[in-house]
Amino acid sequence: MARKPAHIRDLKLMEKRYTSPFVTEDIDENHRLYWKARRQVADAVNALIEAATTSDVDPLAADTIAQSIDAITEQLKGYRNLSGVVAHAKAYGSYPVANHEMLCVGGASHPMSPGLRHWFDGEKVYGSVTFNWSYEGPPNHVHGGWVAAILDHFMGMAQVRAGNAGMTGGLDIRYRRPTPLNCELDLIANLTPLSERKMQVEAELSHKGQVTASASAVFVKPRNPIFTESIGTVPI
Repeated sequence: MARKPAHIRDLKLMEKRYTSPFVTEDIDENHRLYWKARRQVADAVNALIEAATTSDVDPLAADTIAQSIDAITEQLKGYRNLSGVVAHAKAYGSYPVANHEMLCVGGASHPMSPGLRHWFDGEKVYGSVTFNWSYEGPPNHVHGGWVAAILDHFMGMAQVRAGNAGMTGGLDIRYRRPTPLNCELDLIANLTPLSERKMQVEAELSHKGQVTASASAVFVKPRNPIFTESIGTVPI
């Protein structure tokens, strides 16, 4: 019987029109088996992190559990090391593909990522994310640092997808109310071009129509071609 983690990050379309952050397919067809395998491992590790966070571990069992985890860690270390997004881009696809898969906040193949999804509908950009217990800050609610990270990443991907790839030049976060854990949260963003190199993005994070946090950011298009030209498949 296939393993079913206690918590599965939903990386499906969720019956909404999905668009990838770096104008690449949801999963790179040229390396489909590799990225599907990476997502499988990431989901398992994400479930392990939550289990380690919430389980009332018997102190007498802790040593055995730690040794088991250490054994898996050593097994993973036995494979070729690919440190960083650029290394993954060189080995399995392109910079857009590697960003889509390996960024720590929204990457589909990164075990720390809470599983952010986003899509376009006309001029609006929408998103959805669910935080499990691993991301707790205030009791029963999401840590404010993760709220800021998700909003920053969501807005960044929105302006990249709009065709003006830039980096965060300034970020203003307003926490309206605590953001709940273990439920689907909605995101929406509006984009306003300021100049050839600058884009202003306004975004909100909400639960059941109640805004929990809002953000405003200016993204600046850098001169480094790794960000400005790699929307396609520019070699790294």
